[in-house]
Amino acid sequence: MGQALVDLTESTLPLLEENRRLKRKIAYLEQNNAHNAVNLTNLLRMFVYLQEKEERMLAAWRASDARRKKELREMRSQLPPEQRSKIRRENFGVPRTHRVRASFRDG
Repeated sequence: MGQALVDLTESTLPLLEENRRLKRKIAYLEQNNAHNAVNLTNLLRMFVYLQEKEERMLAAWRASDARRKKELREMRSQLPPEQRSKIRRENFGVPRTHRVRASFRDG
């Protein structure tokens, strides 16, 4: 009986250690849950800000291009017909300014 108890204890030691390790991991994850929620909120806020910034930039570029075309048309109308060139359309691509990366040390 004593030997069986020793064998049972030795066979359950790895399971008990695994259980303790999992409990520590759960405690760690629960502690970081609030930080993760704040980090996610900040990332979503940054995403919405950049999306709105892109929309504002495109609207400003389109308005600027419309003014440019109007000025060119006015200047073209003063030239003789053989010297008039076609007004080209501008590219409205948004240049990439920086890379956004998530980090646990932010915020």
